[in-house]
Amino acid sequence: MISLRHSRLLLCALLINPVLADTPVAADGHSLQQKYAGSADTDAFLNEPAIRTSLEQLLGGQLQHFRENLDVRGEVDLFSGSLSLPGNAAHGGGLEEAVLCVSTYDGSVSAAIFSKGVITVYSKLPDYDSLSLCIKDWITQVNSGHRDRFEAPANVRIANFR
Repeated sequence: MISLRHSRLLLCALLINPVLADTPVAADGHSLQQKYAGSADTDAFLNEPAIRTSLEQLLGGQLQHFRENLDVRGEVDLFSGSLSLPGNAAHGGGLEEAVLCVSTYDGSVSAAIFSKGVITVYSKLPDYDSLSLCIKDWITQVNSGHRDRFEAPANVRIANFR
């Protein structure tokens, strides 16, 4: 039997060190978050067995389209509890785009494709409300034409402190 003191210590350890908690694990045993957050090795991220299998199941015949729309991409981002990998087709920014979101909590995978003006989300989640912020914020950016990333909206003020 674990004493109250020991159970508190165990809880603290789990909260401080997510590797000890039930977090998604890469094929080499490291947590996906530790291995890929900020990583430019996006090919390895996409080819992690659990991610690759989930993408194959979710996307089926659209997997190649997804990969083409994710061809030009940066590093894997850590965004609101998800590892996020957005990108666009070569010479297709603003027209052909995609995103991959992998939950750092349970490893669930969601993806979306923007093509011909339509965003299609691939997820095991039942409705829009249940989708991660990773997917929803990407949808917002795509629908705005990414304007807010390049031009400050009218209601934004920059305060310079010296």
